[in-house]
Amino acid sequence: MRQKVLLIVPHQDDELFVGGGLFRTLARCGDYEAYVVYMTNGDFFPYEAQVRLREAQRVLNGFCAVEESHIFFLGYGDGWKGGVHLYHQDGEEPLVSMAGRTETYGLEEHGDYRYTRSGRHSAYRRADWKRDLKDVIAEVRAEILLVVDFDKHADHRAASLLAEECLGEIFRENVSYRPLVLKRFGYDGVWKGKADFFELPRRGTVLAGLSQTPYTPEEELRFAMPEDCATPCLSKNAFYRALRCHRTQEAWQKADEIINIDEVFFRRNTDNLLYGAALSASSGKPEYLRDFKLYDCGDVTARETALKECGWKPEEGDTEKKVWIRFERPQTVGRIAVYALGNSGTDRLNVVFSFDTDGEPVSMEIRPDGKRNLCTFAPREGVREMTLHMEAWEGVSWGITELEILPPEEKGMPEALGGLLFQEDRLKVTGLVKIQMKMEKAVLAFRRRISRWLPNHYTLRRHYPEIAEREQVPFRYRVLYILERFREK
Repeated sequence: MRQKVLLIVPHQDDELFVGGGLFRTLARCGDYEAYVVYMTNGDFFPYEAQVRLREAQRVLNGFCAVEESHIFFLGYGDGWKGGVHLYHQDGEEPLVSMAGRTETYGLEEHGDYRYTRSGRHSAYRRADWKRDLKDVIAEVRAEILLVVDFDKHADHRAASLLAEECLGEIFRENVSYRPLVLKRFGYDGVWKGKADFFELPRRGTVLAGLSQTPYTPEEELRFAMPEDCATPCLSKNAFYRALRCHRTQEAWQKADEIINIDEVFFRRNTDNLLYGAALSASSGKPEYLRDFKLYDCGDVTARETALKECGWKPEEGDTEKKVWIRFERPQTVGRIAVYALGNSGTDRLNVVFSFDTDGEPVSMEIRPDGKRNLCTFAPREGVREMTLHMEAWEGVSWGITELEILPPEEKGMPEALGGLLFQEDRLKVTGLVKIQMKMEKAVLAFRRRISRWLPNHYTLRRHYPEIAEREQVPFRYRVLYILERFREK
């Protein structure tokens, strides 16, 4: 039986920015069944929703060869009235989307996920949204998950956090399901990447904001872009042609930023033994230690990341400062990873792990910078009980956000994926290639310049709301747009 790969993204076009060439390769290689779930309908401009859904279908059917029945539209809003995001919705009153809707919808011939499964639509409530996504993940039960990471866009942030929340619950409920989870930023290095596609020698993806994430450069998994998606000749570049399918977004204009010779993903551990354990603590909320979320956000719409309670920390006055872990069955432990959030310049955190088997306790000094602190040690076999004792605690305002109790050996990368890791740029640079790349760069710049003066009708409808509902854009509005550009100059 073929294995499955599931791509989880917020918008129509994110299948390219997050799934990219890797998803295309897996979907077309014959070894995997490919699935995609979109959280929103891309209806920030309501009249574009149906168009965007069909644009995504065309890309998935052509570029990725995904079966129509494997495309799921959750059908939630792209933007919300009142300034509150669905991720923070509480209570029974559904939010109203920018499209003026309060429940999910899709295309007439391809309905939203909840309607196709139960004959009813979901309300725009956080609980419904979470249930729908969790049901998709459980239904597909893919061996590989490609998930959007915490990006600059509110919907990307919310999708990343909600997916992690759903996965954390699924891992605790089902000890047999441990997929490979790969996360990727859709903005940093992609939509907001460096415009260096035509530079020589060709360079790998540059992540400008990596220091602000839980990851380090050593954790990067760089997958090679398929050759037909990395060719400098844009007319023959399959990825560029796919970008042009998203006419509403004019994504092709950023081709030299989006397309690269590699794609950077980050792997999240799913073999955490803590999911199948019983937890208790002297104080605080120990469940934060295994919720699969490395942090949480109090307002996904805020420009700067606004954290909210997301980790275990003992209450003031707690003299024990302990967490007790009990496994249902004896386990072999050889690695421990700890994530903590505080002021890494001044805060201090030291923890000691004790085991009910023979052997010295394991001490760790934790950097509270949100990144992984990994400790490896001689394997402890037959472990039924462990204790985390906090020896030193100074500051560390958000506490320990995730604790991973791991087997001695890390689960290897599937062979099919290992062979796709980037090794070297295969483009043979000749004099002719150099000339061609200069010409391609110039042609792309010229097309962009023309498009800015003569935009398509989607751009004009956004610019002139009074014609938003018209099928044809009156010629005078094109003239008016050009005159406005002249005045700007």
